[in-house]
Amino acid sequence: MQSKELLNDGKRQMKLCNACRYCEGYCAVWQSIELRRDFTDNDMTYLANLCHDCRDCYYACPFTTPHEFGINPPKLFAQLREETYRKYASPRVFAKALGEKRSGFWITFFFGIILMVALIIGTNGTSGLLKTHLGTGAFYESLSEVVMIVVFLALGIWMVGGWIIGMSRFWQDIKSPKSEKVIGKDFVTGTKYALSLRYLGGEGSGCTYPTDEPSTTRRKLHHFVSYGFMLDLASTALGSFYAHVLHIPAPYPLYHPVVILGILGGLGIIIGVVGLLALKAKSDSEVHDKGAQQSGTSFAVVLLTVAVTGMILLLARDTAAMGILLAIHLGSVAALFFTAPYTKFAHFVYRYLALIRYAQEERIAAGAAQEVKTQKQPIKPGASVMSKH
Repeated sequence: MQSKELLNDGKRQMKLCNACRYCEGYCAVWQSIELRRDFTDNDMTYLANLCHDCRDCYYACPFTTPHEFGINPPKLFAQLREETYRKYASPRVFAKALGEKRSGFWITFFFGIILMVALIIGTNGTSGLLKTHLGTGAFYESLSEVVMIVVFLALGIWMVGGWIIGMSRFWQDIKSPKSEKVIGKDFVTGTKYALSLRYLGGEGSGCTYPTDEPSTTRRKLHHFVSYGFMLDLASTALGSFYAHVLHIPAPYPLYHPVVILGILGGLGIIIGVVGLLALKAKSDSEVHDKGAQQSGTSFAVVLLTVAVTGMILLLARDTAAMGILLAIHLGSVAALFFTAPYTKFAHFVYRYLALIRYAQEERIAAGAAQEVKTQKQPIKPGASVMSKH
């Protein structure tokens, strides 16, 4: 289905859902829908990224296929999220090659390995690949520290810059049409919703994914991936502090905080991703979108590749295979960074902004409800009507 057709069908479904309201209160999506009487293209983009794909609404709905209404919000929103990754990515010339085509990462991955091998040979010769290096600074015996810093600083700027541009464009589209200001409370509430994965909780029973049986497994696995990634970031930041401030270069012993954080983070990603892939394999084909399913699987495998190659490098860093393993691991990280603005890796930035927008809507709606309640309060006996003004 083309983008315009998809948006029009989405508006049709949302109007029907808003008339029915059987799913009232299920999650942020349905509470946000109730605040609208009509839906714009930007509303559909916002709702799609607010959706956590818990699928409770689909299994509760009496109007899904084969009913003529054909209501299927999870599939609709999955398709619209895929459109988001391409629409807001920058530079857009890479969006189709790296985001839409599943082979994009793997081409980049193999190019990344070749690049790392070339850099290792160029800075330290073949001994950088084939010779055993031990002790402090061993990694730099394979790949120059300066080269490593320059390459990954550039890739980091590319990744974060791409996300920031995408976030800016996305926010311009989903922000309040009345130009209501986002306040600190909205950021705090949205961040709390994001970190807790509240809308995968199903009010305690979990979400109906991959089947119609409620389970908290998916939420727990997402926590493994999310916090595993954060631990790896913390390990990298701490390693940079040791290397560039304390001037103690890697590799570090297994009991070192940098290594412990890295191991915990890597294991968290591996456990979470493997579990999510297992759930995805059992996913109800009536609910998921094939393209979004493939995109999600591709990103999961990419993240798993980075984590697994990192763990293998840790185990074999004192062997002659260290140089080759370093090239493979750094190649996978380089590919992840380069493709990040165009793949499902970007979904967390759009969902986070959608949750902040929802927190704002929630706050404003609560304030309006309280104001109406106050205005409807009866006047106490003996009180002057004028005393209320």
